[in-house]
Amino acid sequence: MKRLFPVLTISLGLSVLTPAHASALWAGADARTTGLDAHAGIALLPVPFIGTLGIEAGVGSSYGSSLSINEFRVGGTLRDLNLPFTNVDAFVSGGAAFHLSSSNTTTSTYLEGGLRGPVLGPVGWRLSARGDSFTGFSAGAGVEIRF
Repeated sequence: MKRLFPVLTISLGLSVLTPAHASALWAGADARTTGLDAHAGIALLPVPFIGTLGIEAGVGSSYGSSLSINEFRVGGTLRDLNLPFTNVDAFVSGGAAFHLSSSNTTTSTYLEGGLRGPVLGPVGWRLSARGDSFTGFSAGAGVEIRF
C-alpha cells in the first residue's frame, strides 16, 4: 500500500492538469466592445500537461462601419489550458492584425486571452480580452464550436 499511494497521488495530480477540452479545430463568433468578430483555428501540437499549440485567424467589423470587414488577424495560440476542478479552460493568443480603411492598411500586433466553457456538445461559451497596438483594448463574449 505504501508504494501504491505515491503512484495514485501522481496520477490524480496529472489528470487534474491535463487539458479538459482538447480540440483539433474550432470556430466562433463574438460580440465585442468594438464590434463583431469571427475566428477559426487549427491545433498543431499538443503539449502534454499544458495545452495545445495552434494557429488562428480572424476577421472583425467595427460598429458603425455598416458591418463591413475592416480587420484581419493571424497568430499563434496556446489553448486548452485546464483550470483544475472546473469544466473551464483558458487560452492565450498573439500575432499580427491588419486594419483596413478606404485609403490604407495599418499593421499592428495583438495579444488576447480568455476563458472557454461547455454549453452543449461541441458548442461552448467564450469570454476574452484583447489588446491591440492600433485599436487599443476590447473585450468580448460569444460562442465557439470545437471538434
